[in-house]
Amino acid sequence: MKYLKLCFVLLLLAWVSVAEAQTTKVRGKVVDAETGEPMPLVSIVFVGTTIGVTTDFDGNYDIETREEVSEIMASFVSYERQTVAVKKGAFNTIDFKLVPIVTHLDEVKVKPGENPAHAILRNISKNKKKNNPAEKESYSYTTYTKMELDIANMKPEFKNKKLQKNFGFIFQYMDTSAITGKAYLPVMISEASADYYYRRSPKLSREIVKASRISGIEEDYSLAQFTGHLHVNVNLYDNYINIFEVNFASPLSEHGLMYYKYFLVDSVQKEGRKIYKIRFHPKGKSTPVFDGEVNIDSTTWALESARLRMAKGLNVNWIRDLAIENTNELINDSTWFLKQDKILADFTVQMKDSSKLISFMGHRQIDYSNVRINEDIPTEIQKLDNDVIINKDVLQSDENYWQSVRPYELSEKEQNIYNMVDSIKNVPLYKNIYDIIQTALLGYYNTKYIGFGPYYKLVSFNKLEGCRFQLGVKTTSDFSKHVRLSGYGAYSTKDGEFKGGGTVEYIFNNQPTSKLTFSGKHDVLQLGASENAFTTGNILSSIFSRGNNEKLTLINSFDVHYEKEWWQGFSNSFALEYRQMFPTKYVDFVRPNGEVVDQIHTTQFRLGTRLSRNEIVVRQTFDKVSMGSDFPIVGIDLVAGLKDILNGDYEYYRLELSVKHDFNIAPLGYSDIMLSGGKIFNKVPYPLLKLHEGNATYFYDPYAFSCMNFYEFASDLWGAVFWEHHFKGFFLSKIPLMKRLKWREVATVKALWGTLSDKNNGSLPNTDAIFRFPEGMSSVSKPYIEAGVGIENIFRFIRVDAIWRLTHRGDRSGQDVDNFAINFSLHLNF
Repeated sequence: MKYLKLCFVLLLLAWVSVAEAQTTKVRGKVVDAETGEPMPLVSIVFVGTTIGVTTDFDGNYDIETREEVSEIMASFVSYERQTVAVKKGAFNTIDFKLVPIVTHLDEVKVKPGENPAHAILRNISKNKKKNNPAEKESYSYTTYTKMELDIANMKPEFKNKKLQKNFGFIFQYMDTSAITGKAYLPVMISEASADYYYRRSPKLSREIVKASRISGIEEDYSLAQFTGHLHVNVNLYDNYINIFEVNFASPLSEHGLMYYKYFLVDSVQKEGRKIYKIRFHPKGKSTPVFDGEVNIDSTTWALESARLRMAKGLNVNWIRDLAIENTNELINDSTWFLKQDKILADFTVQMKDSSKLISFMGHRQIDYSNVRINEDIPTEIQKLDNDVIINKDVLQSDENYWQSVRPYELSEKEQNIYNMVDSIKNVPLYKNIYDIIQTALLGYYNTKYIGFGPYYKLVSFNKLEGCRFQLGVKTTSDFSKHVRLSGYGAYSTKDGEFKGGGTVEYIFNNQPTSKLTFSGKHDVLQLGASENAFTTGNILSSIFSRGNNEKLTLINSFDVHYEKEWWQGFSNSFALEYRQMFPTKYVDFVRPNGEVVDQIHTTQFRLGTRLSRNEIVVRQTFDKVSMGSDFPIVGIDLVAGLKDILNGDYEYYRLELSVKHDFNIAPLGYSDIMLSGGKIFNKVPYPLLKLHEGNATYFYDPYAFSCMNFYEFASDLWGAVFWEHHFKGFFLSKIPLMKRLKWREVATVKALWGTLSDKNNGSLPNTDAIFRFPEGMSSVSKPYIEAGVGIENIFRFIRVDAIWRLTHRGDRSGQDVDNFAINFSLHLNF
């Protein structure tokens, strides 16, 4: 499956990019020749160029260039300069031992004064609006983006193992990183060429991907979206830089003095302009911070270039090293704008530098050209209906095209990565490993045309069905790019029933989405479950069940569903849905006069609307997954019950609205919030009311009430809020012993209010409702509130929450109520 191949690199591909195998790379340390002490702030430059860096506070440095160089020099005030030859186009390790110059001086009186770097920072702040690209009225440019995924920390002993027989040929592609000093093996490379247009007001953002290719992944135009540059925006003028959902304090932040110490270490002349070099060092590590240097133009107070590296010891998962390089150039003799961006990230399970575990490195480099500022955006670009447009005509393109758009030539080693990855795919061992990982990630074991699974539904158990056995199949994209067939069959031992269902999907287009689906099933369903709950038959719902909270209903259903995405951020869904519901011994249908009803029929038309802005969407052949947005995502659902159509028993109308928003509150972490509410018009049986979301398991569900049972509350007018705040270790990281654990705090509040009109309130003594309520179910006119605190990032992926029920406490008639609950969940967060 093409998309699975992307899954191996998705976390990297959306964020990080490429190392130059053709560069001259130098890494080393500078110490005092007499004392052996590390020397910070030493100037390191390639002789004959303006390419230079300063050593960090441990005396370490790394530097690289594609330019022709032959020597590197170290210099520091009151020390003799040293120059050493370098091997061009290769990795070099060069350590310097600087010799102090002995000078006899008369007595010098030093008076305290302001740090000169602070005055420069104030000027940067005063001129931010003028220099920040995001504050420009409009701009456009062309980008060439190169990304690479590498395997790092591979030991020579690997060559002596059985894998050598299958993969030994790959070692000729080994290289070494100047930043980490580790050898790495490139296993994926991608390139993309795009035009980008931006307007501040009214807001407009358009990226036209002209060409894209990824080694080892066959042509699939939907993959091109991952090779654009929009997935991370490293803007040092922002107060915080969000990378991998981690908010790093920017060295140019308005609050930079809270997080960093600044040192003016040098001023140099570049192309006739005076550039200040400022080194910064973190004051503490309770907030994610960098260590590095910025170069500031003395005339405009704009950022000329920067080198940043993630400080060691931060409460950040999976990333052992993160380095950013930013280079700007002068446009129209007055405006500094992006010229090149680089990011390197070293991903590992074990964070220690001494770890012997294999890790992964991702690199990204974006080169900007043809920059145009404050020019009108062409009308045809403004009329485009997606933020990312992919030109299918030149999607993959030939080598001649790539040579014409690259700002530099690829080395032979880089060019051969494409061939190497294709060769790996043909190794039988690779195919076996690929099948195992594919099954683990997606749940299905795929042959060429059919997948079998999901494995987590093969066996499960519950009170109604006893032991349940299920097997499903679905076709793959190799079977058809337009039609997907899926189905499953199940048998349960306690009720002795066979159940099953099937789906036929036809995709007209996947960007923008146009898709028709027919589905039907005969199965049990938990009414009132949240959108995030385990689906029927999931073994995890059985293992972590709370035991007495399952109230399943047997249902026959048939749906016709059409989804139409008009443009990015605006889509509709149209559905005709038929339901035949049967009572069970846990959920009965009884009229007020005591008559037992053996089934009810509903037919309804549903119109759904979804609104989002600047949302990142992963598009597969048949499916799409939201990766979030910086803006609220709004859903509107309108349902009309159709009486006497397909045996529909009831006429009713239902309006429901939801708003989801995730937002950062740096440096205090981030919040996830969902607001929802709705109204049901006309008289309906209780299964058609809003049955509020209970939780039948010990697994935490962000959109369910942890201490609430199923069928405890129902409404025909309601509003609810689900709020979580993740502090990212803001408090615990300040406690010495807790800091080592890298645990993180989380707080939750969930609240619900709802009412029932008398005609729908089956809990009243002399009710006029269609059915009596199940024992213990009532309205929630008195607000239901629960709150909790939790610890996440236990062993980096476990979260435990303690939740208290603040209202409606104590046992209720027909309901065993939990006033306190412990939930756990699994999360893989950076």
